[in-house]
Amino acid sequence: MTKARTKPTLEELLATLARDPASAGRRFSRADLHPLLSGALGAAADDAFARIRAAAKATSPIGSTYVSSEGERRKTRYVFATKPTGTAPRPATGRAVTSQVRTSTPPTRPEVSGKIEVFQGDNLPILASFDAGSFDLIYVDPPFNTGKAQSRTRIRTDRDEAGDRVGFQGRRYRTTVLGSSSFADRFDDYLQFLAPRLEEAHRLLKPSGSFFLHLDYREVHYAKVMLDEIFGRASFINEIIWSYDYGARATNRWSPKHDTILWYAKNPDDYCFNFEEIDRIPYMAPSLVGEEKAARGKTPTDSWWHTIVSPNGKEKTGYPTQKPLGVLTRIVRVHSRPGDRLLDFFAGSGSFGEAGAQWARDVVLVDENPEAIEVMRRRFSAYDASFHDGPSSAPGAGDHADGRSSRPRVSYPSRAPR
Repeated sequence: MTKARTKPTLEELLATLARDPASAGRRFSRADLHPLLSGALGAAADDAFARIRAAAKATSPIGSTYVSSEGERRKTRYVFATKPTGTAPRPATGRAVTSQVRTSTPPTRPEVSGKIEVFQGDNLPILASFDAGSFDLIYVDPPFNTGKAQSRTRIRTDRDEAGDRVGFQGRRYRTTVLGSSSFADRFDDYLQFLAPRLEEAHRLLKPSGSFFLHLDYREVHYAKVMLDEIFGRASFINEIIWSYDYGARATNRWSPKHDTILWYAKNPDDYCFNFEEIDRIPYMAPSLVGEEKAARGKTPTDSWWHTIVSPNGKEKTGYPTQKPLGVLTRIVRVHSRPGDRLLDFFAGSGSFGEAGAQWARDVVLVDENPEAIEVMRRRFSAYDASFHDGPSSAPGAGDHADGRSSRPRVSYPSRAPR
């Protein structure tokens, strides 16, 4: 009796495509992939293609194969590459650590710049160690709870007539994968994770301080209700929409290409808003406003258009979810003053620290990810920066001897993970 042939898994199929010289680096359209998937996986072909498309959007691997995409809509092409070696085991924090941080020139330190303090560890006990009312401005960009791994693959391209990429004027380039970094962006109870940290943020703000929470559409509405409880509804000042235009387009809904930044003032009648420090943007119809206004430009609204960090730009550190300096510099200049003390307790690559220090603000940064600390050590090598392990040892930490906040805890209902 002939033994029944076992169907390969999608992981095995893609690994073969990535290794086979005839298909490695090839750009597959959906029409190219459909017969391959149907022949190998049968009825599961549609689900397999959906996984490929999702992996390309998230730049995350399927098994040992990395998936990337080029083009939009029906012109989208998918490329499969072998997983780079040298990735360290995933630590207890759920973050993958790699030593291959992008090599980049540290930013030039301005003549007048602020100091930077970086604390490594769980941000909750570190926040509890700081004195109440000790920060003028707090900005945080926590994980968005997407439920999937956030990853970035770093590549180098070199001119090669037999290369796997086509660039400007049809020139071909060879792609070399340099490394990757990722972290698991999933919390079973996101609100319960955020709540005590946001309460600490309220405690740490000065009476005239402002708080900015940066999230995407998945959690921002729940977080808004929670912040109304912590700060009071009257303290909500603005919902800022940061729009950008990069990456693949969705084909079954409007493509989500914006983040939301919520601004709360601890005292809605007393906060910093430096109108004269707002950067100007061009008028869309300058001929209608006259030469003087057109030359000066207009102030932005609560809808900010700003590109993401360029994958090949000098600003890019290679750290996942890095936010652009342009957006953070606007927040720093308008909502704080030189000499103020700023805080970001989900620091990541340290962009908020650079934005603050460049404009003569002192900044405290907190992150538990060793890769984030490595990136910041390199990034701040030209600045007056110090690095610490664990909570601050400053005397008088917190409102109580054990570091607990004096603000009553608010209970938030649990939500099942999606």
